[in-house]
Amino acid sequence: MRFLNIIIVFLIAFSFGGIALYAIGPNLSSEAVAQKAFAELERSGKMEDMIRQIEGDPAVSRYMEELEGQSEFSDEIEERGMDEQLDEELADDVADIEADTAAPEADKEELAFETKEDAASVMMEKVGFRNLLKMKNAVENDTMTAEQVMNELDDDLNEEEMLALKVMIFKEWQNRN
Repeated sequence: MRFLNIIIVFLIAFSFGGIALYAIGPNLSSEAVAQKAFAELERSGKMEDMIRQIEGDPAVSRYMEELEGQSEFSDEIEERGMDEQLDEELADDVADIEADTAAPEADKEELAFETKEDAASVMMEKVGFRNLLKMKNAVENDTMTAEQVMNELDDDLNEEEMLALKVMIFKEWQNRN
């Protein structure tokens, strides 16, 4: 009986450990993979080529301009330092203006994924671990360019996922510089 209790306790402990690893593992691994990939691309000098190609994509440029326009507007509101009543009136005015304008919005909902973890899971699912490993090795051996990598990913991912991936790469690059 005591042996059975010990086994049950170990099974429960390992179950919780497995669940914790399943919940936390992708976050840690996707962050580590992203950091290593950026470091390798910067070391090899291919990061600039990839960023130039991403900047040349009109969809990414349009998305980033819309996103910057929205953040500048919200920064402008925060810098005014008005009291609560004026803030409420300003918020009402902003809501009215936003309702009246038909400008396109760059919501995060437009992107296929918002986090590195989501991007990693989509990439593993659609591209496959072996193909990603082959691309990594080809880039390291200088047999594949950044443009070829993007073209190959373009074949495996749909337009929304490619846009989200490019925006994520561009934002990460901006944060590093």
